[in-house]
Amino acid sequence: MKTLIWIATWVVIALWSGISWIAHGLVSVGGNLVANNADLIPAADPLLVEWASWLASVGTGVGEWLVIAIWAIVSLVIFALGFVATRLVPRLKTSLQNN
Repeated sequence: MKTLIWIATWVVIALWSGISWIAHGLVSVGGNLVANNADLIPAADPLLVEWASWLASVGTGVGEWLVIAIWAIVSLVIFALGFVATRLVPRLKTSLQNN
């Protein structure tokens, strides 16, 4: 039973990693697209376009790190839940045998 719990835990972590990898890619592509096309902003001041491009670039970097941080935190929570579940299995088994 413990092996099954660990297999399920690693499968869930793998699925979560795939979703996070896709989100990281979308943030990167979207942010770069916005940063590279900041000159499409109808602005009279070229400095505004430069600031918009810089802000989109910084937002992309922060967004990528935020995705990584959220991935790590959720992965640790999933791993901890798997650990707790494996610790509860013997107790459930012995309590059923005592009845």
